Amino acid sequence: MSPRRRQPDPWPWPADTPLDRARRVARSYRDALADADPDTCSQLDARMTELGQGWVQPKPLLHHDNDLLTATEVADMCDVKVRTVDVWRSRGLPAVSTPDGTRYRAADVVDYHARKRRQRTGNI
Repeated sequence: MSPRRRQPDPWPWPADTPLDRARRVARSYRDALADADPDTCSQLDARMTELGQGWVQPKPLLHHDNDLLTATEVADMCDVKVRTVDVWRSRGLPAVSTPDGTRYRAADVVDYHARKRRQRTGNI
């Protein structure tokens, strides 16, 4: 009996973590609901936000590349806790010292995530 061959993974975003995959699937269903029944989608969006799951809603980028953001603004932009931004900084997210405290350039945050995604796939 020959060993079973594993089928290649058809997922089009190979760098996605299991959480990334789940979020893409959930957003796909959410987008379909928004098209089919906007009122119900809006009600569910509000409920999910109440439950701390506001990430399901599309969030437009409100910052330009050179905007300097606080850790709180970065956390809000990325749907993470402020402590996570501190961890990212310790792992290489560039920061800028200003008279008002530490800031992060919006483009650096996007680049940091793209670099980490490439590293997960081995495409550095």
